[in-house]
Amino acid sequence: MLSSRQRVRTIEKHFGRKTAGPVGVYKAIRRSIDRHKAISVIRLGDVMAKLLSGRNVKSLNYVSDFLGIPLPPPKKLRMELVQAVRSSNIVGLSHYESSMKYISLFMKRSGWRPPVIVDSFINDQLYERGMIHRLLRSYKVALVGRAAPAAAKELRRHGIRVALTVPLDNYGGLAAAYRTLARHKGSYQLVLVGASVPGRILCPRIARRLGRTAIEIGHMMDALAQPRSWGKHKDSRRVFKFHWMRKIRARRKRR
Repeated sequence: MLSSRQRVRTIEKHFGRKTAGPVGVYKAIRRSIDRHKAISVIRLGDVMAKLLSGRNVKSLNYVSDFLGIPLPPPKKLRMELVQAVRSSNIVGLSHYESSMKYISLFMKRSGWRPPVIVDSFINDQLYERGMIHRLLRSYKVALVGRAAPAAAKELRRHGIRVALTVPLDNYGGLAAAYRTLARHKGSYQLVLVGASVPGRILCPRIARRLGRTAIEIGHMMDALAQPRSWGKHKDSRRVFKFHWMRKIRARRKRR
């Protein structure tokens, strides 16, 4: 795996732009909350690159349960994804060659230029540097996603109170999750979302419509929920991805 410096060099060379680092993103998040000017932070990795470009989408079929979306994605979902990406304030971009090619294709076709770009591993960087925990201790935070209830429970064990917990398993639950956040928006200042593809749609929607800063933290919600397990594995992403795939399929069989 490339170092963060190598990833950044690759991204900057391909897209011809400077990236913001984790400290800059952390400061932007705090500033947005303190000044009541909500922003959204999302990431475009391999999956999002394929969905946005419409290229090689079939390769995602085996993880469709984990992604929380039907494949091929219906027109409404595709439109919501495009709108979400175009309205995001800080966007993490993948350093993988094929993903960068697909993202560039989407940019050219749509005329989109993200306001601020970062390494798509920005979520890991914020977690590893303790910045996510600092935000949790500094603000009233809502957690959204499959692992959100477990993360809230683990954080409470360490004296960190979570203002609101909203489970979100898939695209079908997106509207209900948003309604819950809207109903309780006075109880939190920041939203951390770990909900795969639906999470990318939700974050900008929260910032635009509810006036709350929202960060898509992906697997870092699993890290918050099970910090000891997360640190054990060399490739924790893969381990947790297949853990969720097994769990989702087992639930489906029980119905």
